Amino acid sequence: MGAVVDDLLALFVRLVEIPSPSGHERAVADFISGYLRDAGLDPHEDESAGATGAGSGNIVVRVPGAGRGTPIVVAAHMDTVAIDGPIEAVVEGGVVRSAGDTILGGDDKAACAVLLAVLADLAKSPPSCDFEAVFSTCEEVGLRGAKALDLSLFAARAGFVFDSSGPVGDVITRAPSQKTVTADFHGVAAHAGIAPEKGRSAIAAAAAAVAAMDLGRIDSVTTANVGLIRGGSATNVVPERCRIEGEARSHEPALLVAQTAHMVDAVQLAAALAGIDVEITVVDTFTGFSLDDDALPVRIACAALRELAIEPRIGASGGGSDVNVYNAGGLPSVNLSVGMEQVHTPDEYLPVERLDDAYRLLHALLQVAAATTG
Repeated sequence: MGAVVDDLLALFVRLVEIPSPSGHERAVADFISGYLRDAGLDPHEDESAGATGAGSGNIVVRVPGAGRGTPIVVAAHMDTVAIDGPIEAVVEGGVVRSAGDTILGGDDKAACAVLLAVLADLAKSPPSCDFEAVFSTCEEVGLRGAKALDLSLFAARAGFVFDSSGPVGDVITRAPSQKTVTADFHGVAAHAGIAPEKGRSAIAAAAAAVAAMDLGRIDSVTTANVGLIRGGSATNVVPERCRIEGEARSHEPALLVAQTAHMVDAVQLAAALAGIDVEITVVDTFTGFSLDDDALPVRIACAALRELAIEPRIGASGGGSDVNVYNAGGLPSVNLSVGMEQVHTPDEYLPVERLDDAYRLLHALLQVAAATTG
């Protein structure tokens, strides 16, 4: 590996070994801010932490260019999903993995490393186009950090979020909307061994509701899941309380409404049959988007990839990311793959060569953007 790749790899390993599950971003935010200041840049941390429940605010840094072409913003998120103990990165055979039984955190520390490395380059040799970078918080729990950004303050006319898995080359131009469904069942407590007939089990009602739901792959554009269930206090107490949390996603608004209504109906019927009360909350978690192939960020991304002799793969994603927020806010943006595989699992890994691919892609994006007018 060359010196640039070695430095990039070392930076990535340092980042993943700083724990930052959603809501605990402080340490990695301090590292990122310190790295940028050491490079001669002036990062700004916003005041969103109180509203988002994050461990820090979002970090924004601007690098003025010569004013040519299209001003762009590139984003990565600092938080990860929950971790099961310390993360120790191991590099073997050109691949980075976690040494333990927890995630690696390449989602999205790979993008953070690439963005930091390019920003350090730009501090020495400014770009031709104006450039803004965002390191966001709480992406994994509802895109909260991105939602707290005031996009009206950004000069960018095209956005690029490095937050998709797989080899560099994917250009995500479509993603679904998501609704989150939370149901709180209120039963009646009783001693399970002495007078169970006097109780009404909130857990049994919740289980019946989940069992009645169509979940998983509903159709080609719609998915649904119940991922959390909490309730009860002891094995000898008929449980009085139980909460379930689920979601529905779809690229088609009407299908999303129908799936959400089906899940709510299952909850209401199960509660009624059990003779208990239930409180249901439905939240619009994020809004989907769909960009044409000739949209400005799509054209820039595809041209940049071809500069690297990588044929773009334009497609859709079943996940949400900060790119959903940017598009909903009127800033056309795409999600780009940054190389990690099997994210959110202990088997997550990242080939080192993909870090280099993403690094070169970001530099190419800047060059193409400087030569492109909207």
